[in-house]
Amino acid sequence: MTAKVVTGVAVVAVAAGATGVAVAQSGGSDDRDRATVVRVIDGDTIDAEVNGEVQRVRLLNVDTPETKHPEKPVQCLGPEATAFLEELLAPGEQIELVYDVERTDRYDRTLAGVYKDDSLVNADLAEAGLGVAVLYEPNDRFYAEVLEAQERAEEAGEGLHDAAVECTVPALAEALPPLEDLPAAIPADAAGVAAALAAAAPVIAAGEALGAALDLVESGGHVVLSKAYGGLALELRKRSDVALPAAVAYQQGLLAKEAELAEEARVAAEKAAEEKLAAEKAAAEKKAAEERAAAEQKAAEERAAEEAHQAEQDRAAEAERQQAEAERQQAEAERQADRAREREDARQAERNRSNERQQETPRRQQPSNSGYGTDADFPGYTGPRCYAPGGQAWKPC
Repeated sequence: MTAKVVTGVAVVAVAAGATGVAVAQSGGSDDRDRATVVRVIDGDTIDAEVNGEVQRVRLLNVDTPETKHPEKPVQCLGPEATAFLEELLAPGEQIELVYDVERTDRYDRTLAGVYKDDSLVNADLAEAGLGVAVLYEPNDRFYAEVLEAQERAEEAGEGLHDAAVECTVPALAEALPPLEDLPAAIPADAAGVAAALAAAAPVIAAGEALGAALDLVESGGHVVLSKAYGGLALELRKRSDVALPAAVAYQQGLLAKEAELAEEARVAAEKAAEEKLAAEKAAAEKKAAEERAAAEQKAAEERAAEEAHQAEQDRAAEAERQQAEAERQQAEAERQADRAREREDARQAERNRSNERQQETPRRQQPSNSGYGTDADFPGYTGPRCYAPGGQAWKPC
């Protein structure tokens, strides 16, 4: 059997006569049973009906990446290993279970080599690069065959050994060389620093991811990684221990420069803001002064206009007053003239009456030598009178 992982999906080709332990065509023996596939649990575990009973079967001497471990996340190519096994062992498929020294594990799972059409499925997983050979003594019956299949997958770059599959250690290793190629000089401008940080960040992240994967390989905490990459880990660790610290130091230098440039930009921005504020304040003060001057000018013009208006009103009032006074004086003069005419008319009338009386009354005796007389002696006289003792006679004063 051969298998190739293409963009994470397992494609299986089964060839009859593949190397493996011959499967009995009928019946069974103490070290094997005929079984029917019920379901696939994950890449190295299935449920199968054996002698009328459904048993949980763990494939011996092979380990695939975890997908359902209660304490571990889904591991690289774990779903692909499960999909590979599901395609190979569909429900209802007839299989042969071949046992080793210990028939069950501590979880009460049946331990077996699983054969389908004379092909050892345990080894098929390893040859597809989706599993690794593991040895838990005393069960070693299928270890050699699984290990050989694993080595063929490594040589062919299948599955866990395919650098095109992003989560594999070979793929992580491919991100390492750019770490060594990062420039040592720190750019002087913000755009250059940003570009350098953008270039450094993903490769540093990849280097850190590779380091984490190598930790798992070297610690044995990830069985699949430890078995798949044990020989590669030492070489990658030497390169990573040199390149990654240098790259991280370069990144820190970039971050320090970025902080320095940011502070310079902040200071410049504050200065620009202060200058802008000062300019706005000066402009506001100038505008306020201009508005005050305009307001004062307007107020002065309004006062001048009001004063001119008031003066005009005063002149008009004075003219009216003078006109009224002139009219009053004219009226008074006319009244005085009228009174004078009336007096003159009265005197004239009195003279006329006096003349008429003189014509009618005999001439009286002329005033005495003292000058006193009566009205008849001074006809028409209207001036002041000076009376003689006794008040009977008078004369003009």
